[in-house]
Amino acid sequence: MQKETEKQTFIDACTTQLLILYKASKDGKKVEAEKYRVQGFMHAGELMGLISKEEGKALIADLHIQVFGETIDERAQRKRKLDALKESDLDAYFAIPAIERR
Repeated sequence: MQKETEKQTFIDACTTQLLILYKASKDGKKVEAEKYRVQGFMHAGELMGLISKEEGKALIADLHIQVFGETIDERAQRKRKLDALKESDLDAYFAIPAIERR
């Protein structure tokens, strides 16, 4: 029973950290340092047997959808398209509302 309580406490801590990270990213803040800290925290949990790699990936994916409304791959693809548009047609890029370019 103690192990399950520790596991849930760890998952709750991961959830909190990921939500803070994703919301800061969504607000346009630089989050590289926080991203690596959360990754390290989750890796430590894997080593301690509190969470499996698969559980961690699922948590990351679920919370990403919750905050951004799209999967990690969908967001990356959208951002790549925006970057390509920015390089090829700056006027068309800036015609897109800034809130949609995040």
